[in-house]
This record gives sequence, structure tokens and C-alpha cells, in this order.
Amino acid sequence: MRSRRRLIAAILVTTLCAPGTWLRTPVSWDPPAEIRVEQVQDSGETGTSGWDVAGVWQYSGESLLFGGFSALVALPENRLIGFSDRGARFSLSEPDSESVSQAVTRQTFSITGPDMLADVEAAARNPETGTYWLALENNHGIHRFDADHSARGIVALNADTLGWTNNTGAEVMARLDDGRFVILPEGRRTGLIFGSDPVASKAYDTFAYMPPIPGHAATDMAQLPDGRVLLLLRNVDIGAGIPPFESKIAIGPPPQTGRTEPWAPEITLDLTGVIPRENYEGIAVRELADGRVAVWLISDDNLAVIQRTLLAKLILDPKSLDD
Repeated sequence: MRSRRRLIAAILVTTLCAPGTWLRTPVSWDPPAEIRVEQVQDSGETGTSGWDVAGVWQYSGESLLFGGFSALVALPENRLIGFSDRGARFSLSEPDSESVSQAVTRQTFSITGPDMLADVEAAARNPETGTYWLALENNHGIHRFDADHSARGIVALNADTLGWTNNTGAEVMARLDDGRFVILPEGRRTGLIFGSDPVASKAYDTFAYMPPIPGHAATDMAQLPDGRVLLLLRNVDIGAGIPPFESKIAIGPPPQTGRTEPWAPEITLDLTGVIPRENYEGIAVRELADGRVAVWLISDDNLAVIQRTLLAKLILDPKSLDD
């Protein structure tokens, strides 16, 4: 019975994520004329020490460029930027800040082919220069951009050597404060670590990864100010309802190469019943003045009629995790 449920779950998530299967009514590829935002959950407790909910907001816009956001990074001045499965860039102010603005534009890549090749799954940023990197599925490349969004280089990852298929490429990417880059592929147990800018260095080492809970795939990573990293995880549970996703956050030290034991962060927060169930694929953090950390999550709606683009804000007190 368990194997049958897993098979059904796999078919379901594949169906949900397949472009066009549950696609909304076709609209323009032009940026949406209006992006609507509505707060769908207020602040509250999570039931887990050290974690609180600050709010959840739903975004919507009539455009094929809007939705499918799979990566999230924090910018200065209380701004965020998300990247999508269709090569779009979503710039927005944090919805609880004084400034309220948002815009969606096409990200320009130095690749040719159908739009599906611009499937952004992970992003990382250098806060000192504003340079950022995007990891793409299908073409298995890491693309570097200047702060003004100008393309400034690509490194190709050999999918055959790595054992990656078209839709099991780099799902997680984070730039650590020491300049290293960590990459985890979807559904795989071996991660990559670049010693510096992957476009410049091109060389990487590997590390073994042990999922902290069976069946949960890593979807994004962010480093806390104290050096530890948060790993966002997602599972598909057909018994959970529609949409059939459940999410958790794990925490641990950054992965290292040359270790005999696998990197195995530990679950720190189960999001079930804490925020609305959705396909959360992006995570970003911002240190607050009181030493706590705002943890932002964005969901990938797969451009499906039964899903939503949600932006959730959690508050973490890192010191409480040491108690």
C-alpha cells in the first residue's frame, strides 16, 4: 500500500508540475498590468519555540510571466526578488514595509531555445556587490548577473557526469558568507560546493547529503547571520488535500567537503497547520534590529488553477535554538 501511495503521489506532483496540465486560462506573455496583493493570514504563534508567524500574503497577476516562483533572495531597503520557472523576475517590497511596490519583468539569459529552458530553480546573491547567480534546470547552467541585471557569464554543468536528468538539476543554491557556493540537485544525495564564484572558478567538490526526513525534497537554502543554514523542504502527500504539499524547515551547519559522514541538517519547524499549505520553493532571510531574523518563503504555484503564489513571513529567534 505504501509503494502504491508513493506512486500516486509521484504521478500527482508530476501532473501538477507539468506545464499546461492545470494551466490557467491563457493570457499574455506581457508583464501583468496589475499585481494584486492580499493578506491571507495575520501574525500568530507556531507552537514551536523560537518561531512565530508575521503574516502571509497572496499575489496574483494576469500574465504567463506571473507565477511559478522557485527562488527568492533579499535585497537592501526591505525588498525581495523572486525568479520563476518561466524566466521572469519578480521585484517587490516586503508587504509589511512602508513602501508597497512590485513589478514583473523578463530575465534576459544568454541562451537560445524555448522559454522552458529558462527554468530558474535557485538563486544566490553577493550582498557586497549586488552580483547574483541563477541556476537553471534543463540547460544545467549557472548564470551570473550584475546588480543591474546584465548577463555576465555562464558555467555549464555536465548533467551526464553528475547523473542529472532534465528536471533533476540544481534545485538549491546558496552563497555562504565565506564566498563558497552550495548546490543541491533535486532528488539526489550528492551536493556540489564551489570554492568561489562558480562562473569564474568552474571547479567544484562534492559532499554527501542525507535528507532529514524521508520523502522530503530540498527546494531552497539560506544562511543565517550566525553561520548556520536553513534548508527548505517539500513533500507531496495525497492525503493532505489540495494542493497536496507539506513543507518543513531544517537547520544545520553549512555542508563541508572531505567528510565521511553525510551532511544531515535537523528539522526545526513543521509548517503544517502553521501557514497555508502550498508548494514553497524559495527562502530568504533578513536580520532584524533586535537580533531576530525574518524568514521569507515564496510558493511556486506551477501556474495551476488549484494553487496560489503566497509570500510568508516567519520570525526566528536563533538564540532560542541553542537552549
